[in-house]
Amino acid sequence: MLRNTGLAALLHKFWVLTFSIGVAVFAVLAFPSQGQTAEPDITGIPEVIDADIIRFGQQRVILWGVDAPERPQLCHANGAIWGCYEAAVRKLQLLAGRGEVSCYYKGEPDPFGRHYAVCTSAGEDLNAELVKSGLALAFEEQSDEYFPQMAEAIAAGIGLWQVGVTFEEPWVFRKRETRGGYR
Repeated sequence: MLRNTGLAALLHKFWVLTFSIGVAVFAVLAFPSQGQTAEPDITGIPEVIDADIIRFGQQRVILWGVDAPERPQLCHANGAIWGCYEAAVRKLQLLAGRGEVSCYYKGEPDPFGRHYAVCTSAGEDLNAELVKSGLALAFEEQSDEYFPQMAEAIAAGIGLWQVGVTFEEPWVFRKRETRGGYR
């Protein structure tokens, strides 16, 4: 689905933001965070191999709860082609390049043995920061954990949410263009 940047879309974004903030406030008040207490499943200096996939040696890790543009996917900014995939890769390289990255596996590995994980570096959740930058979307199929960060990006009009930008959700693109819909 292409994103419309007209008044109706702005009103929709406002209501999504308002709802997301309400959900986030409720979650914080009702379920206070105890912090990350478990030991990470994998740590090190990863290589960024896709807009939402990193690799530690031979182990690939897909960022849990987020979905970024695919390599062949086209985004448009004010009618011109915009390299949204490349922008997302550069952002993830910046986030993962700050030092050691620790990842905490979530769910079962995919059919190719790749783990899904929440990854942190220098105390920051890389998944959340990628979504907050507007260069990845909260991936509802896995989790609603990153909807508040997506609402922030929408409200700030950054990344994929800039005025004049049109894009297709990565999961829609992948289901149409990739055998099996895998990343």
